[in-house]
Amino acid sequence: MKHLALTLSILMLAGLAFAQDNAPAPAVEPAPAVEPATPAPEPATPANPAAAKAALKITKITGTVNLMKDGMVVMTLKPGDALPSLVDPSMSFAVVDGTIELEASGHVITAGAGANFTVTSNAGQMNIALAAGAPVKVKNTAGNTVVLTGNSEVKMVTTSGKVEVTVEKGNAVVSDSSGGEAKTVQAGDKVDMVVPVVAVVTAPAAVTPAATEPVVEAPEFVAPVIDVPVVEPSVIPTQELSPSGR
Repeated sequence: MKHLALTLSILMLAGLAFAQDNAPAPAVEPAPAVEPATPAPEPATPANPAAAKAALKITKITGTVNLMKDGMVVMTLKPGDALPSLVDPSMSFAVVDGTIELEASGHVITAGAGANFTVTSNAGQMNIALAAGAPVKVKNTAGNTVVLTGNSEVKMVTTSGKVEVTVEKGNAVVSDSSGGEAKTVQAGDKVDMVVPVVAVVTAPAAVTPAATEPVVEAPEFVAPVIDVPVVEPSVIPTQELSPSGR
């Protein structure tokens, strides 16, 4: 009996091992698809590259001028100092003595001692606010001028062919290049100033002269020299007759 039980156990183990060897391999699931990585977006290009350039440009000073931002003096300029490049579109100026001249939006701004003003220039629009002190003069390329008095502010918008001047606060004196009577514009009013259109001068096309054939000069004619022999005149002898021979 023991031998029979042992034999049966061996057969069962052998059958189990055979069954495991012949069991189908488990199905292997395919690896999930890997989506391609999304490329990083390119840095945005500014819509107006010129906007990154300086909106204000100091062109001349003849005295001491404080450059201010948010009520704080950030720089003091004196004659002989290097004029800085202003990248901020808005800046305040306090003229201690002398004068300052700067450019903004195609206009030249001039202020004298005691003037305390702020200029903001961006995308063809310029705002000038004069807190107190000496008047501030604004002049465009056509010779039109706007003079601000104390506690005044003007907005100047440049469009094709004109500059629209709006007095936001106080008053301003506007005159044109024709030399007519100056006009005082009150707060809330506006006036247009004409901007000349600069004609584009086209250089005349270069004219290439037509090719001419070289002139061939005829050789100078020289007559040949012919030697003519000199012929001596012949003498014919004459016979004289005597009277006896008559």
